Formats: sequence, C-alpha cells, structure tokens
Amino acid sequence: MALPKSRINLKYKDIDGGRKSIYLDYYKGGKRVRESLRLYLLPETDRKAIAGNKTVMRQAREILRIRLEELAASDNGLEIEATVPDIPLANIIKDYHSVVLGRGDKSTASNIMGMYRAVKAYRGEDVMLSAVDVEYCDGLVDFLRDEYHSVHGKLKMTTARAYIYLFSAALNLAVENGLIRRNPLFFVKIHDRITRERPKKLHLSVDEIKLLMDTQCPVISRPQVKQAYMLSVFTGLTAPDVAGLRWTDIKTPPDGKRSVWCASRKIFVPLSSNAVRWLPETSNRRGLVFKGLPKDTETNNILKLWQKKSGIEKRLNFTLARNTFAYLILSAGADVATFCSLMGIASKNAKGYLAMIDRKPAPMEEKLKVLQLD
Repeated sequence: MALPKSRINLKYKDIDGGRKSIYLDYYKGGKRVRESLRLYLLPETDRKAIAGNKTVMRQAREILRIRLEELAASDNGLEIEATVPDIPLANIIKDYHSVVLGRGDKSTASNIMGMYRAVKAYRGEDVMLSAVDVEYCDGLVDFLRDEYHSVHGKLKMTTARAYIYLFSAALNLAVENGLIRRNPLFFVKIHDRITRERPKKLHLSVDEIKLLMDTQCPVISRPQVKQAYMLSVFTGLTAPDVAGLRWTDIKTPPDGKRSVWCASRKIFVPLSSNAVRWLPETSNRRGLVFKGLPKDTETNNILKLWQKKSGIEKRLNFTLARNTFAYLILSAGADVATFCSLMGIASKNAKGYLAMIDRKPAPMEEKLKVLQLD
C-alpha cells in the first residue's frame, strides 16, 4: 500500500556552527506536532561530513516511515507498537555535549569529550544505543576503574566517577527524548566500586624549613620573595594575603603578642618569633609590607630557582606553605578547634589536613611551640 508521505514533512532548522536540526512536521488528532529527531546535518566540508550526513538522512527517513505507518494504522483503527530506530551511542553523547556547550559550560563540555574518548576505548565507537544495557554499563564501570588510561596515564577515581555521572546524564537525555525507556545505569552499583580519592596534602618537614631558612634566595635583588614565602610558612597566609599585606594589618596589643590580619580568612593569626623574623626591616612602616614583590609568574620562577638551590624536591608554592603551617600546628598537638580557628576553615574541611600527621594530645601552652624553630 502506498503511504501518503505528504501527511508528514521532513524539515530542517538552522542551529549553531552551520548545522541543521532535523524534525518532523505533521498533524495528529487535530493538533500540529513538531517532533525533534535529535539528528543533525553538518556542513559538508569534507568527505567524512558528507558520508555522515547520508547516514543521518537514512535514519531520519526511517523514522518518517514509522510515523507514516503509525498514522495510517490510527486512521484504520489499528494499534501498532511505536518504535524508534536504533541510533549510535556516539550521537547521544554528542547531543548531550551540544546541549551543555549551548549553555556556555565549556568546562563540562570538555569533560564530556573526555568521557566520550573513554567510552570509545571501551567497546569502540560503533556501539548502538540498543546495546547499552545493564551489562554494558557494569562493564564500563570496571573498565574505567581498572583498565582505562588517558593521555595523562591511568584514570584517577575522581575522574572516573565524573565520567560515569556524565555518561548517565547523556542517557537521561535519551530517556527524555523517548529514545530509551529507562537509564540502565540506575541498576548498576557504582559508589562502592569507584571511590573518591583524597590526595595527600604535601608539606615541608622541619628539616626542609630550616634548609630554606639557611639557603639564600638566588635572586638577590628580590629578597621580598623569600621573606613573603617564609612568612606564609609560619602564618598560613595565601599569596594574595601576602601581596596585599599592609603594616596596619599587623597589630601589637598591650600583652605584646603580635598578630597579623589574614584577609582571606577574616581572622588574626598570632606571629611567632620565626614569623616576625621575616618581616622586612624598615623604619617606614607605611603601605605594603612587601613593597616590590614581583608578579606571580616571576615569583614562581624565583621559587623554582630557590627550590633547586636548596636541594628540596618538593615544588615550592604558597599552597605548600599553607599546608606546612597546618602541619606545624598539628605537630604541636593542637586540637581540632584550635587548628580550624587558625586555618580559618570549618571542621568538616579539616580531614585532609588531619591526615598529615599522627595526632597526639599536648598541653595548651605547647600547641604553638613548634612554630619557634630557632
């Protein structure tokens, strides 16, 4: 029986990047329907694009044929099972990538492409959506956990979890578009198999701190770099804190115990004798403490030279300095409340720092003695 093809029109809508979105335009039950097929034609700039467009058009015509059959059956009082032709899994992931990119989220869009490369490495790029079942998803989890290597090496568990969540989001989009009935990842156990990694926080040891103190900064014309870095080691000030530190931020109350205002943490941090040692000697205590401190790039280059000259293997940066301050506090046996107060963090964020040492109790007066290294 010849099908009345004029009842359903295959139409195109221009979208970003010169692509065309394909949709069906027809009437059903007296109402106009514009059905997006989630299929896209690319600009035919090369043979690959031309071949891809031919495949897409075949899929679109197949959906058109099915819709025509459904309408014809409906006119004759018949019911047929509505089906959607199988499409490549790659199309689903690329559609999700386009949606995220359209929202302006370039970071997530980049991660989606990383996930896509991992999925291709799992069972190739010719996998059809109908083949993505519980068994497929279960194997993908194991593959990301045990076997997959990106260009940067074995995949970290944090990244593997992110890829699984992005893959699930792509399948959710397929569910929303009526391409599959349910997301098979919902039936796969993930959390106990791919656990989050908490990278160990690096810090300088007491011997390494002393080594830095005894090693002259290689750029003699920039003594502010060593001074600023060592002050950070003994106060936990961040790079922006140090760069913006003013003499008015250093207070000396009647009890004589000086402290420094930490802008990023909105607290005063006590100054030990070692911390005071690294304040510049000047009679003009106005304006910035570290006048002439170079920009970040030059500072990092000087820190690299200083690290090499001292023989320390750890890369010097202000994150390492802040971690070292945390290590010194905890090494003295400070309780969690004291530690969190000095670091300006909530107790729930202290776990990574607490793992740096084997904690043991100490009297209150001993808690900050470790800061006095001289």
